[in-house]
Amino acid sequence: MIVYHYSPTLKEGEYLEPGHEKYGDLCEPFMKGLALSRDCFVGMLLSGQYTYAVMDRSKLRYWANYAKWATEGLFEFVRSQEYPEAVSRLHCNYFCVDVAECVRMFWEDWGEEEPEDQEKVHLFEVELPADSLEKRDCSLFDAAYDAIEKQDIEEALALARRYFAGEHGEVPAWEYLSAAQARAVKDISHLLRE
Repeated sequence: MIVYHYSPTLKEGEYLEPGHEKYGDLCEPFMKGLALSRDCFVGMLLSGQYTYAVMDRSKLRYWANYAKWATEGLFEFVRSQEYPEAVSRLHCNYFCVDVAECVRMFWEDWGEEEPEDQEKVHLFEVELPADSLEKRDCSLFDAAYDAIEKQDIEEALALARRYFAGEHGEVPAWEYLSAAQARAVKDISHLLRE
């Protein structure tokens, strides 16, 4: 099947590497903390808030988004414990099934970047084995992120369970995940510039 993916590093003909950015090391401590106890996890969130504040004052904010990594860690914990057959958000690639949606998402992600940085990103048609995509509602992840920022761990856990169960919110924001081998078969970046 053909799906769509944009990337600043991928080239036509190359295979995508699931989880190529290797963010697991930023999430693993949160997974370990949650495995120990809810209190440990909350302590880590408070520590993350403090570290974030220090990094913000030092103008080092890019990697300091503790809530993002805590949410990813919590989701991976739920997936590994309760939905082990589901695709891991940390070890997959994200795709669009509609090219217009992919272009919209590119502008959402890259619209505020400098034009020379936008030009580095390419849009591809990607060949993927049929039936290898998992459709998930990213609005549930976003709501869990908000819950993490409020230290509402039970709500975040409930949202992670709904996400991996394939449920959706009132206004779903669909994302498509796959850990299957995928190849960029055609560069269609001109669609990003029109």
